[in-house]
Amino acid sequence: MNIIAPVKPKAKISAEEVERRREALRQADASNRIEGRFPTPGTTAIYEEFMRGEIELHEIWPRVQALQSRP
Repeated sequence: MNIIAPVKPKAKISAEEVERRREALRQADASNRIEGRFPTPGTTAIYEEFMRGEIELHEIWPRVQALQSRP
């Protein structure tokens, strides 16, 4: 049996953009922590997808909402 593992597509953004997004997420996380909000493993995964360029900014909130509405 020949099974081929799925390959993740390479980021469509530059290394500089990845760093810009990483810094923006770091600042947002710091602000949220000051307000008493902490990331969950699920939201962290979504933010990392954004940082790697797999999703765009406008896709974050709907994914977070969907995650939070799960039973």
